[in-house]
Amino acid sequence: MKATLKSVAAALTVLALVLSVLTVLDRSAISASAKSTNIRVSVVDLDNNPVHNAQVTVCGQTFYTDNKGVSPVIELIALTNSYDETVTEWGTATVAVTKEGFVPAIVFNCVCYSAQTRKLTVKIYRADESELSYVSYVESPPDGYIQSILPN
Repeated sequence: MKATLKSVAAALTVLALVLSVLTVLDRSAISASAKSTNIRVSVVDLDNNPVHNAQVTVCGQTFYTDNKGVSPVIELIALTNSYDETVTEWGTATVAVTKEGFVPAIVFNCVCYSAQTRKLTVKIYRADESELSYVSYVESPPDGYIQSILPN
């Protein structure tokens, strides 16, 4: 009886282990197939020197650049398309960059393709090099979209 009980307990343990491994593999497959849309922002000054500890705000999320002037990869949650809400293969985001001693910079309509990571470089001016209160950049939609709305 004890041998049978031990055999059943061992079989249940092996079964639980197999189910655990299958669950982990299933979750990995789901997360790999549901790839997120991301952005990674590099901040440089006018001489292309990296700007450390610049504040990067995208879609209500705030991050800071590292010693190389690069933000972490930022997942774009609930990305929308400011040009055409029926287009879903790409969306647009507003990116704000601030740093003490520099003029704030804002990128409007930064185009980010679904399930990809956009790499964006933002140049910011030192406050003593500009009388501007901010600098704004506006990104155009992809060429294919523009061509689709132009008359033939």
